[in-house]
Amino acid sequence: MEFVRLGEYAGPKTERLEQVAEIWRSGGFKVLTFDDIHKMVWEKLTCNVAFSGPCTLTGLTIGQVRADASGFFFYDSWSTEFYTVARAKGIASDIDDPVTYVSDFSAKIPNARPSMLLDHMAGRRCEIDVINGAIPREGARLGVPTPVNVLVCALVRAKETTFG
Repeated sequence: MEFVRLGEYAGPKTERLEQVAEIWRSGGFKVLTFDDIHKMVWEKLTCNVAFSGPCTLTGLTIGQVRADASGFFFYDSWSTEFYTVARAKGIASDIDDPVTYVSDFSAKIPNARPSMLLDHMAGRRCEIDVINGAIPREGARLGVPTPVNVLVCALVRAKETTFG
């Protein structure tokens, strides 16, 4: 874990939030606090959206997806759709280039397997509807097309029909 991210639901940072952060720090964790938790959640979701679906569908680690030309298509397309929806939703972000952001993040954890892949490896249904599924849901509400995330959700759900 690189760091723990904390924020107030309705911002800005409060003394209560700083007290919680200090408890985590005293346990040896690196902690970042945010005024805007929505920014924090959506920036984390950027990487989850980019790799959870392709890793789950292919069985590859994050580094393997990142290194493969077809895998690049996945995280490029999903990150771009995600970014477009986040902007339409009015989410503040320090991310100027979602593909570079996701690529830089993934370089730090090449051997990682997202939780959705781990669920499938164990024969369990995963949280596709709250990770990649959030993008088509919000996109539809905002009038932003998200065909790649719609497709990955459908493929993951189809794969799950084979589970016991």
